[in-house]
Amino acid sequence: MKRIYTIILLTIFLFPIYTGYGYSAYGKEPVGIDFFTKVRSISNLKENKGDIFFILRQPDLEGDTYRSDLYQLVDGRELRLTSSENVSDYFFLNDTIIFKSVRDEKDKERLKKGERLTIFQKLTKGYQEATEWLRLPYAVKDIRLIDGNRFFFTASYRLVPKEESQTEVLKDINENGRYRIFDELPFWSNGQGDISGTRNHLYYYDKGKITGLSDSLETVSDIELSPDKKHLAYIRKTYRRKASQDNSLVSLNTGTLEKKEWNLFNKAVYSQIQFADNNEFVVLVNRSLERNKQENPEFYRLNLSSGNIKGIYDGDLYAIGNSIGSDIKSGGRSKITFDKDGFNFVSTVIDQAPLIHINYKDTSISVRSPENVSINDYVPYKDGFLIVAMAEQQGEEVYFLNSKGEISLLSSINTALFENHNVVKPIEIKFRNEDGRELNGYILPPANYKKNEKYPAILNIHGGPKATYGTVFFHEMQYWANQGYAVLYTNPTGSNGRGNAFTDLRGKFGSVDYNDLMAFVDAAIEEVPFIDRERLGVTGGSYGGYMTNWIIGHTNRFKAAASQRSISSWISFSNTSDIGHTFTESYIGHNLWTNSELLWDQSPLKYANQVNTPTLFLHSDQDYRCWLVEGVQMYYALQYFEVPTRLIIFNNENHELSRSGKPTNRIKRLDEITRWFQKYL
Repeated sequence: MKRIYTIILLTIFLFPIYTGYGYSAYGKEPVGIDFFTKVRSISNLKENKGDIFFILRQPDLEGDTYRSDLYQLVDGRELRLTSSENVSDYFFLNDTIIFKSVRDEKDKERLKKGERLTIFQKLTKGYQEATEWLRLPYAVKDIRLIDGNRFFFTASYRLVPKEESQTEVLKDINENGRYRIFDELPFWSNGQGDISGTRNHLYYYDKGKITGLSDSLETVSDIELSPDKKHLAYIRKTYRRKASQDNSLVSLNTGTLEKKEWNLFNKAVYSQIQFADNNEFVVLVNRSLERNKQENPEFYRLNLSSGNIKGIYDGDLYAIGNSIGSDIKSGGRSKITFDKDGFNFVSTVIDQAPLIHINYKDTSISVRSPENVSINDYVPYKDGFLIVAMAEQQGEEVYFLNSKGEISLLSSINTALFENHNVVKPIEIKFRNEDGRELNGYILPPANYKKNEKYPAILNIHGGPKATYGTVFFHEMQYWANQGYAVLYTNPTGSNGRGNAFTDLRGKFGSVDYNDLMAFVDAAIEEVPFIDRERLGVTGGSYGGYMTNWIIGHTNRFKAAASQRSISSWISFSNTSDIGHTFTESYIGHNLWTNSELLWDQSPLKYANQVNTPTLFLHSDQDYRCWLVEGVQMYYALQYFEVPTRLIIFNNENHELSRSGKPTNRIKRLDEITRWFQKYL
């Protein structure tokens, strides 16, 4: 019955594909609404003794889920090593591959009932059928091996009242799903659900004996071992009821288990530890709280013997991490690697994500990868690097990046799929904002557009605000282009990639960013002849949803809007979101009690009485980043003022609906937005 239901749904959703622009003059298929389900994303790239491994993840439309398994790259082809369809990470123990996977149905039932259990499987050389390596009565998150008999791991832990046992607490949670109890802040987290009373503890495993290394109120992250396995470094935060915004840095002697806390700065936020050698590690330190301003984390190097801490790069122009948006790429941990002259990391630079090298001696910076290649993951390999990247408008592939900065394609995981579809190339538009600064943006022209004809256009605004649009493939925008729309996108003030000063939007929401977006639209209309200025639409999610709400309250130039997982009031957001008061104080500069007037002035809801634009609202009931009330409030206001509007709430989805939601819900979301624009544009 489920299979029949899925086929009926797909027939309804996919019908517009074959009644729209059809096949191109070049015989290529249009990018359809379900195209993303055919794309495979690559993550967890690793190398072991010259062999290349990674995880491939693909939406499963029939099962309405995602499949992920471990693969090896052999002679340019991906060889599947596991069949569990739920592999998320793995590590090596000599020639053995270890990964988490639950196979037995009884074990799956135990997990459904709330029991904490992690089962590790092993693949020995030859990579035949996996067998069980170890099972732990914990919900293990990270693990770092000393050897096959000793390791450190972190696992989630539920705070237990004195009169109850851990088992009784878990049983109570499972049997009493009719209600939820909160007694901490934050009390929920997007993608995790209720987290009140939950911590992430550190443990040591020694030949079957497990020793807890955390205080009950402590939560631990970013565990890393030194190359000689003698030191463990990690980040911890200890709190009761209200979590602090800062955290602390800790090192541990793996022989004695003795700990040392490093009090290096006031109100610092540490992250992403990486050992450079046996006695020193690099750590990112964000000092925004101390300095009371928005800025990128700085790179520091700590010597465990001397205690000397040295700043090696301020992180201003080249912040660590790829923030280029796409709805088909994998996620990945930003990593730092070292050579004799300095260190490497992936950064976001304007609208690119290259590999950066910083020299120790003079902090000189060099770019190690070519333009128009967005790197999502990398590892050192031979005299260069293996990279997972999106080049131009292609899907993710594995490449070799040599010492000269040249890349060569090693895989063909998505190549044929993209070659057979009508993928539109973006047109770059340059413009100046009100401060006279030159910025750029892009237009995807309608697929197979005809000269001298006008087409409706959609302005798509990214989230963040510290995110970035680049030149990489974005499914929803390519779908709209194949449906006959021009798609406009840019990176206004507040976006990542242009340094601290440009990123700092503190207290300026709805002003400079709004003006940048309007200047870009003006430039796009002036630059290309095919945009119909009378048929403009606007959409965006998260911060992009906030800006959509703001725009419709300040101009009538857009004939339709689709506001996704948005913010309508900083007052309600600051006291309901999982990052509410921390984000609001960081980006607005105040909270409800220090300056409620400013929060209200920068809230789109204040200007709802000025809206005339027909607006579609889309939200998810488990979105704890921008809680459901944000969309409902704006919808309510527009209904009150009799503006054409519609609200769609996706059940059992969160803030990541457009990127990792159930495949059928992702299709439904995109179909509803497209139909809304078809109706009003």
